[in-house]
Amino acid sequence: MTALLNAGRAADDEQHLPTDAGPPTGPSVAGRSLNLVQNSIALIGAKVAIMSLGFIFWLVAARQFDAGTVGLAAGAVSAVMLCTQFALLGVGSSFITHLPAHRARPHRLLHAATTLVAVASAVAALLFLLFSGIFLDELSTLAREPLFDVAFVLVAVVGTLGILLDQVSTAFRRGDQALARNVVSGGITLGHLVLLAVLMRNPSANAIFATWLTGGVALLAVGYVQMRGPIPEYRYRPVLGRRVARELLGVGIPNHLLTLTERLPGFVLPIVVIEVLSPAQNAHWYTAWMMAWVVYIIPIQVGMTLFAEATDEPHQITAHLRRGIKTSLVLGVLAACGAALLAPVALGLLGPGYAAAAVTPLRILVIGVVPLTVIHGYFAVCRATRRLGEALVVGTMSAVGGTVAASVAAVGGGLPAMAATWVAALTVACIWAAFRLHSLMRLFEEPMAVTSDIPEFAVAARTLEP
Repeated sequence: MTALLNAGRAADDEQHLPTDAGPPTGPSVAGRSLNLVQNSIALIGAKVAIMSLGFIFWLVAARQFDAGTVGLAAGAVSAVMLCTQFALLGVGSSFITHLPAHRARPHRLLHAATTLVAVASAVAALLFLLFSGIFLDELSTLAREPLFDVAFVLVAVVGTLGILLDQVSTAFRRGDQALARNVVSGGITLGHLVLLAVLMRNPSANAIFATWLTGGVALLAVGYVQMRGPIPEYRYRPVLGRRVARELLGVGIPNHLLTLTERLPGFVLPIVVIEVLSPAQNAHWYTAWMMAWVVYIIPIQVGMTLFAEATDEPHQITAHLRRGIKTSLVLGVLAACGAALLAPVALGLLGPGYAAAAVTPLRILVIGVVPLTVIHGYFAVCRATRRLGEALVVGTMSAVGGTVAASVAAVGGGLPAMAATWVAALTVACIWAAFRLHSLMRLFEEPMAVTSDIPEFAVAARTLEP
């Protein structure tokens, strides 16, 4: 710890070198980059690839293993992903915001971001294991196994770092790198599961869960090499400079709170299904949600790319928003229609029970891509222009209201009612987001906004570095 703090002080001292000390040392951002549409499509491709491989993963698991075991493993995966969302601390979004000010020395920003989320993810995983052992029934059976506990913490760390890498690639406009490493990671995870199916007739949920660790380690290995593209000769150092950490957390925490409102319901609801309905029902819900999430990834990734573009070019925010909304709607509606049409076939591959239970919830869930397009466009504009307060109110009300209402609906109406209630909550949030976007775009298009509001933000984003 002392070495870490000393290294942090040294990094801070170097950042405060006088201006006549010559050019900054260390690698700078280099290499090619993609435009908004190319970067969005590459990032969407990365998520679609990992989700598609994930679907094949659960297809193999469902065909080979008991539904209760698969549902319990899926609950563990949801739990670890829940931990990653808490552990991100908004550092990825903050990295996007601060990169323009650190473009000459991005390695320092990346060192601090990596160290922050690695420590936070380990802490979050340990806290969840403690929570599950005390308050949960089904998942506590896994938490009592030491090997599962170790695997859970490691998967949380590598998973959180993997998400951070995707956001770093978004900032560098290198979505193609995210695509490559996600394909490698998903392929290795699937290969481990196939090997497990060959060697073991009835593996435990713990053994199925452990395959995610193999894929996560592979993702980090590929990502580490890839960082030498935008940052030549990059070498990670566990440095947590106090000033850089303050910058990352100062912007990151508010952004993180907004991200949590977007993501937490997707990870909480599978746990609710396990505890309220059954692990077998969660196997059905998780499969439907996973396929719907492939569609949802489109507005999410376009929104993150829009955020990066609007931060780097605030004067073009209106043009970027229109292009992003159009791209998201076209790709999202096409994907939603495809998922709805192919639902019986895709879910039928898992078995007749999956098709009977999950087709209707899936078809309802994919409708949510339309309201999500508007919501994530609104969130991106709020992030880029530092209007996080109002976005947090909208996101929190939508997440809490939607999750509670969907949980209540599940008790009385099962999975279809749960899905319909969730989409209804998204629609309400969409109406408000559309109203606010209309007002904000009118503001940005006024001459006074071009000469005062937007440049003020642009200057603030670029004067973080002395």
